[in-house]
Order: sequence, then C-alpha cells, then structure tokens
Amino acid sequence: MTPSPLAQIVTVASYEIRKYIRGRRLLGMLILLGLIVGLFVGLPPALGIKYASTPDAFVSTFATFSGLLVVLGGVLFAADALVSEHEKRTGYFLFPNPVRREVLVLGKIAASLLVCTAVLSLYYGAAAIAALAITGSLTWDVGLSYVYTLGYMTAVVGVAYLLSALLKGTVAATVLTFFLFTLIFSIIGGILPRANVEPWFIPTSVGFVPDPAISLLVFAAYAIAGGVLAILLYRRRELAS
Repeated sequence: MTPSPLAQIVTVASYEIRKYIRGRRLLGMLILLGLIVGLFVGLPPALGIKYASTPDAFVSTFATFSGLLVVLGGVLFAADALVSEHEKRTGYFLFPNPVRREVLVLGKIAASLLVCTAVLSLYYGAAAIAALAITGSLTWDVGLSYVYTLGYMTAVVGVAYLLSALLKGTVAATVLTFFLFTLIFSIIGGILPRANVEPWFIPTSVGFVPDPAISLLVFAAYAIAGGVLAILLYRRRELAS
C-alpha cells in the first residue's frame, strides 16, 4: 500500500532534518547563535556598559541581528536543497521511488522551515530569558518581533527554494540567495523612492511599510509564490532530465 502524500511529506522532511543534524551546518549555526548571545549578554558588563533598562530595548539589540540569522538559515538549509539533488546526482536515487516531485519539494520545504524555526526560537528564547533576568519583565512586543522574524524567514525560504529550482549550480543558488536579501533588495528599495515609488513590496524594506500586517502579507506572498514556482520548475526540470 502506497503511503499518503502527507505521510510521504513527513518522511521526506524527517529524512532532511536527520541530514541536517548529522551535517555540520546546523552545528555551525548553533555555535554562531551561542556566540552572538554570549556577546550580547557578556560583553556589556565586561566593558562597564549598562544594560538597557526596558525589555524592548534589551531585546532590540538581539533583533538587529535576527535578519542576518534568517538569511543564513535560508542559505544553509534551503538554497541548495533542490539544485544539489541534480548537481550531486543524489536525486536520481530518489526518482525511482514512488514519490511525486511536489511531495519531495514540500517535504524539503517543511524541513527547512522547521529547522530555521527551531534556530530562531532558541535565539529569541535566549533573548527573552536574558531580558527577564536582567530587566525583570517582558512585553508583547518581544513576541511580535519573534512572529515578524518568522514571517520574514518563510519569505527567505520560499525565494531560496525558487532559486534552488531555477539555477543549475549549488554555489550560484547559495550566493544569489545571500546577496539578494543582504544587498540586491536593499539597493532596489533605496532606488525606488527616488522614482516616487514606495518599496513596500520589497521584503527587506521594513521602513516603508506603514502596517506590520501588510509586511506579514508581503512575506506570505513571497513564501507562497516561491514555493509554488519551485514545485512547478522542479517538476519540469525532472521531466526534461
């Protein structure tokens, strides 16, 4: 009896997560996360600098680096997820199995989202615990910042999978994903206002978004469009191979 598509997605996702755990990428990401948290908590008293007196101000220092962590997560856990199957020929071991291409992509996307969510949850969890211990309180804005970061993460993962399905090399997919969210989108967002166009539709243009809800909808649009196009391109690519 052939497993249901949902069961196959879970199987693919669990396989990918185990692969991340066995590899060095997740370990490296966790080491980087611990280093950032350690610096934020340990460096100020070592230099004689006072901590922020409010939880929002304290966590804001962590939030300034959350965007970079999101992009790194997209690069490490999403950008080469599809292209590597063809480049390293590992995908051909999966093709004879009764797993549809869209199921394979959805399983990989689910794994990427779960791993990135876990990393960001650890980061914000450490920030919240530190803020509670140092300032003695927390606010809802800390949770909203966490939700906003997760929304941005889904957009990055969606676009990363689109590039992974579109490009032919692992290096090209990872490099373009990184510079797209750290440089290219920022350049576009800086130029458009000169043409009297507000770049509210650019995922990195937070300062031009009047309402966080609109920004979350933009993130969702990038995530959904990226995932759907990745599936369509990957199915076409497999049929042409």
